[in-house]
Amino acid sequence: MPNPRWTHDRKLAENGHGVIGVDEAGRGCLAGPVVAGCVIIPAPFFRSAKNRKKTQQINDSKQFSETQREVLFGVIENLAKERAIFAGTGHASIEEIEEFNIVGATCLAMRRAMDEASSLSKNLWSPELKEVEGLFNQRKDLSIHWPVLVDGRDMKRLPYHHQGIVKGDTLSLSIAMASLLAKVTRDRLMRVLHSKYPQYDFRSNKGYGAPLHLKALREDGPTTCHRPRFLRNFLEQNPAKEKTTDDQCRLSLG
Repeated sequence: MPNPRWTHDRKLAENGHGVIGVDEAGRGCLAGPVVAGCVIIPAPFFRSAKNRKKTQQINDSKQFSETQREVLFGVIENLAKERAIFAGTGHASIEEIEEFNIVGATCLAMRRAMDEASSLSKNLWSPELKEVEGLFNQRKDLSIHWPVLVDGRDMKRLPYHHQGIVKGDTLSLSIAMASLLAKVTRDRLMRVLHSKYPQYDFRSNKGYGAPLHLKALREDGPTTCHRPRFLRNFLEQNPAKEKTTDDQCRLSLG
């Protein structure tokens, strides 16, 4: 039986050029960047039984263990190397989360992921600015050619034309792929942070407010990789000296 997410996107792509999926990881964390993934699936992809078999297990990243996600990430990576699909990631830093708030920073990460995927496709697909649509006082119906699907509701601050799909990572193959890209990329970054700050247990909690993480915050205070906006109430109740003896959490995504 075909993966239902395959069937969903195949139907969308059959009368056009293909389909694009976008998702993020780390939006609700106390520490670390927010990361987005974007996957472009050209219509010919769905004509291959081999591709259908390779993506049979692809689903929302939350459905898998860390080991399983790494395996599926490798599947997506190999498809990208074969240029059967085009995949990009983008992130927004702690400073950008503080400046633009988490919604603005998430949109920034998504935009960067979409730009990277488009560039890797040699502009097979290029994002369309919402403002461009408005210049002609009519909406350009891009869904005929390249539906751009974002997990969740429409993102008003994302400048590119898109369609939000609630629980899209369980419904759309392209969004599920983007979900895995974003999650695995971010988890790898958090493991790097764990090696620098082991007391916060980032390897396990990935920056979420798990008990050991909160205990370390109470005892040692935040690092420069923690999000001030997310910690203000916590720090007022649990004052501690902030750690500043590091590289300002400027991690390479390379």
